[in-house]
Amino acid sequence: MSESAEPTITDPISTRRALHYINAFRLLLSCILIAVVFSQVGASLTPAYKVFLAQAAGLTYFGFAIAFLLTHVRGRLAASKLASFSLAADLVLIAAILHSFGGIESGLAILLIFTIGIAGLLLPLRTALFFAALVSIALIVEAVFGAQAGLGSAVAVQAGLYGLASFVTALGTSLLGRWGRESQLLAERRGTDLANLAQVNELIIGRMRSGVLVVDGEDRIRQINEAAWYLLGNPPVSERNLRVVAPALAERLAEWRRSGQTEDEGLLLQATQVAVVPRMVPLPGLNDAATLIFLEDTSVVSRRARDLAQASLARLSASIAHEIRNPLGALSHAAQLLTESPDLTPADQKLVRMMLNHSARMNDIVENVLKLSRRERARVEHVNLVSWLRRLAREFQRHHNLPDNKVRVQLPSAAIMVLIDAGQLTQAVWNLMENAHKHARHDEDEPPVITLRVSPIRGHREIALDIIDDGPGIPLDKRSQIFEPFFTTHRQGSGLGLYLARQLCDANQAPLEYVQVPNCGACFRILLRRPEAGASSDSPGKQANDRVRTSAKEWSKELG
Repeated sequence: MSESAEPTITDPISTRRALHYINAFRLLLSCILIAVVFSQVGASLTPAYKVFLAQAAGLTYFGFAIAFLLTHVRGRLAASKLASFSLAADLVLIAAILHSFGGIESGLAILLIFTIGIAGLLLPLRTALFFAALVSIALIVEAVFGAQAGLGSAVAVQAGLYGLASFVTALGTSLLGRWGRESQLLAERRGTDLANLAQVNELIIGRMRSGVLVVDGEDRIRQINEAAWYLLGNPPVSERNLRVVAPALAERLAEWRRSGQTEDEGLLLQATQVAVVPRMVPLPGLNDAATLIFLEDTSVVSRRARDLAQASLARLSASIAHEIRNPLGALSHAAQLLTESPDLTPADQKLVRMMLNHSARMNDIVENVLKLSRRERARVEHVNLVSWLRRLAREFQRHHNLPDNKVRVQLPSAAIMVLIDAGQLTQAVWNLMENAHKHARHDEDEPPVITLRVSPIRGHREIALDIIDDGPGIPLDKRSQIFEPFFTTHRQGSGLGLYLARQLCDANQAPLEYVQVPNCGACFRILLRRPEAGASSDSPGKQANDRVRTSAKEWSKELG
């Protein structure tokens, strides 16, 4: 019994909240009683001592009401103790007023029952029953006085009924109060759980790699996570109209609302030039027609599938390469021995040279395949991209003996720090420049112009390193195959240069893609990460990232 009644004993917040209303009611009742006892109605009470008793009780009740109100406002006394003292004073003073106005027959006994009900709601059951017992005793004493005054046995019956009502009221309100408090505690617990769950959901959605945003029926963005904010081109916080932020996405949403069908075709976001596949889901539980939109970056999805396929292919190719290397070495060695023979005719010497050339080509293919299987883990570090790229351009120019106008760099004057393995990035960019030098020629005597360009994208979160040539470019029907192993459009190529470059970039979490640039030949873009953790406080990159993250968090606040 004590365990079940415990929630009704210790609930100071609810008790203190209820005392606000009780103090207001007590102050109003005391004012009414003072007005009555000092009016003609109070003056007509008999015998004369009842007039004095009623006036004294009314004034005392008003004084107690003021005192209890001030004590409650200052909060110097515990809520349960203040409730016990104030309700005990109510019972004593209301009993005195009841006696002054004619006892039980005056009907004021209902005030005592009301006080018992409040005690049952706010105080422990034992205290409420104790108060009910006091009321019953007071009513019995009042019935005795009424019997001596010749009021008959009806007063005793009324006293008994009022006493029984006091105990029933104490029990009923005590149970009602306990149920109410248990329900309140349960609701508060559920509210806390929901708040924690909402925080977990917000954290999960905010960390998702896929873009997530909520759009209402008027195409107003109500909520957005950081990934979607980046994909939409870092729009200002004040602009939440989807038709302004992403017109193509708004058109796709309108088409989905009309037809109810989701298209699998990708969508190009103009702000970032990123291809996404939007998925729309109706969002229940809101008053307007809200829609939940998932933005899947197609490059991420295709990269995952490609990595799985290429990893299996690399293991298989490495096994085959080991088996080819031994007989290939024997053939090459035999051809070299044949070149030393003095009896070879010119035709035979030509055949031997062909054997040596193709053996060397096969050996290059084997070496490239073995590089895939022996690739070391990337050792990421902070690299000054500007100075590193200038040094690489000079080395490439000296290696191929190219004039200055054939290797150009378009770099900012300030240093740009990126996270990359400098050795692996050198191999990747060198392969791309070699690919441009071999395949982008307009004729055999004129080498192409190779341009190395650096530019920030996606709100300075990433740096784009473009390797551009002025050649004819890659045909549209071949672009989907250029990064596949052993695919080549040149009769002397191994088909592993671009594949190796992409593998090295992927090992550094620096995606390599072919992009279409107007008025240029082929353009290969490497997306490099800027450092976030550990950067100096005055780093421009860190400041830009901090501004981006702050704006994204502002976008991700509660609906509305």
